[in-house]
Amino acid sequence: MKKYGLSLLLLILLVVPGCGIAEKVGDSVNFTADTASYMQTLTEFGQEMGTWATDAATDPQARDELKDRLVALKEQIVQYAGLQVPEYAADLHQSIVGYNETLQQGLDQAITNLEEGKAAFESTGIPETINQVNELLNQITQVIPQ
Repeated sequence: MKKYGLSLLLLILLVVPGCGIAEKVGDSVNFTADTASYMQTLTEFGQEMGTWATDAATDPQARDELKDRLVALKEQIVQYAGLQVPEYAADLHQSIVGYNETLQQGLDQAITNLEEGKAAFESTGIPETINQVNELLNQITQVIPQ
């Protein structure tokens, strides 16, 4: 009986540390996938925002749709800030979160502009901020452990 107990204890001691390694790898994979998805969302938003703004200037329905997109992007920004971040990417994630704060201010301004009948993205800094956030994607992919 002692032999089986010792074997079980040895098995547990071998498996438990392995779970930590697997968990770290899992966190890295999740962070990478979530960040790539988030960056893709920002890239697509940046590419389409000019068209949306043009449409919103003349079409009340397009204006409402753009406002909904702006609100949805703000929600994604909040979700991204709450990601589980691997230690090696903490500084880059914090940089993205800093840019996201600027982006949220720009989105708030864009919503105000829409409500006041102004050009949606006038004086918001959104295009520049999106470009800065997307530049960080390259840094993130460079620090991911292989």
